[in-house]
Amino acid sequence: MAYQTGVITSAADLVVVITDFAVANGWTSNGNVLSKGDTYIRLTASSSSEVRIDSARNGNFVAPDLCVRHSRIYNTSWPTSATYHLCAFDNPDTVWCTINFAVTTHQHIGFGTIEKYGNWAGGGWFHAQHTPASADGSVCSVIDGSQQPYYPSSPRECALFWSPNMRDSWNGYYQENAASNLHCELRGYVWEPPTGTATIGVHCPTILSPIQKYNPNVFNGQTVLTPFQLFLQNTDGHYMSIGHVGHLRFVRLTNYNPGDVIELGADRWKLFPWHVKNAAYPDGKQAAYSDGNYSTGLLGVAVLYDGP
Repeated sequence: MAYQTGVITSAADLVVVITDFAVANGWTSNGNVLSKGDTYIRLTASSSSEVRIDSARNGNFVAPDLCVRHSRIYNTSWPTSATYHLCAFDNPDTVWCTINFAVTTHQHIGFGTIEKYGNWAGGGWFHAQHTPASADGSVCSVIDGSQQPYYPSSPRECALFWSPNMRDSWNGYYQENAASNLHCELRGYVWEPPTGTATIGVHCPTILSPIQKYNPNVFNGQTVLTPFQLFLQNTDGHYMSIGHVGHLRFVRLTNYNPGDVIELGADRWKLFPWHVKNAAYPDGKQAAYSDGNYSTGLLGVAVLYDGP
């Protein structure tokens, strides 16, 4: 486990910081591609406003091996001073970065290999918050993973493997960007979620949502940290558990502040909201036709922590 913090001033800065940190912790850099084991991640500052992340099977960044979607962190005007928190882990390989600016705003980007259950082709994943085109902070999350964009321009799900819905409910257009993507060949696709179908993709909260909904614990006010357990719908309609993302947990921030560190046994966890902590919508909020408000509420991520 490794931890590093500091300040960045541009999208290009963030790419350099993540790349250097990953290399220092066992990843190999070749141009703008980071690799470790069978996972290949391409990280670029495609403009002064955007950090973009994508991946490809076997490092072959052309179809059909290239994931057809990318994820990104986008800010029209990049914050002139943002604090970053970087963590790297082995077994399974994971790199996670959270940036914090304007006091309350958080954005996340991460990649690695999941802890797979069973023997199947794939396992590499990548994630970043993403928004509709040129729309700062247009992100949300809902506790049960039911978020679905109303319009193509509506706020997008930003939590890790949280919503399987790839189509907006207004006209059924496919959302070409998804926050989280997984190399998974169990159903005949190279990448999940698939593009151009109505198939439900890999996601977490469907099975575990009762635990997450009833946090925090009414006896002591603490949240139950639940793993990002990945489920995939089989061709017969049933769900199969295919693995989990290592070193990260779902957290509800009801009684915690962003950046808090909690101890559970021998482990310490650093807590962050998915975007901005907002107690007005404790379960998160997606935009609707009659109500354009949206939020990530009290939903967030706990990162295994070994810092000061």
